Amino acid sequence: MKAIIFMKLNRKFHTKYRRYKIIFVFILIVTACDWFNPKQPEQPWEEESEWQVPISPSIVILNLRQAFNDRNIVNYSTCLSSDFMFYGDPADSPFVPPGSFNEWDINVEIDIATRIFNTFSKKTELYFVDSLKDSTGTDAIFYEFYNMDLETPDSSVIAAGIAQFHLGLDSTNLWFITEWRDFRIDSVYFDWGILKATLR
Repeated sequence: MKAIIFMKLNRKFHTKYRRYKIIFVFILIVTACDWFNPKQPEQPWEEESEWQVPISPSIVILNLRQAFNDRNIVNYSTCLSSDFMFYGDPADSPFVPPGSFNEWDINVEIDIATRIFNTFSKKTELYFVDSLKDSTGTDAIFYEFYNMDLETPDSSVIAAGIAQFHLGLDSTNLWFITEWRDFRIDSVYFDWGILKATLR
């Protein structure tokens, strides 16, 4: 008698177990649908930001600073020409991986700026302390002394240096940065180029 009761209980347990097993597998299949889809790339941090039509070289510099402080990658990228190039200070070579500044075009710049905005999500403050300008009809060079204060939720970074911006006028009479050279001026703080190269 005990054996019959045990067999009935055992059969009932296996029936329930199989039912739960089917339900579990079904839930697993439904929730696992996204396992095989490619992961979406990280979206750039993008805040609202003021932007002025770049009808003069100085407006481009203002737009760049504003876009950086507001972490607005769209406005940041509109400051750069399609043939934009960035050059780090050769003196930074001991502090960055070899070849860090090679072939640094607009696509690399936008990618690195996006990483900066996503990494330093608590605060990004860029100050252009002083400026020297040299401008002709269709070309301009700005030397901007900068200080940068960046914060993550856990740490902070200070950078300082000189940014040399070459700007050009395009066929629509708007100005863009065509070339950017970075220079270190302080042995205590690293410069913008080192910051960017470490995130490449």
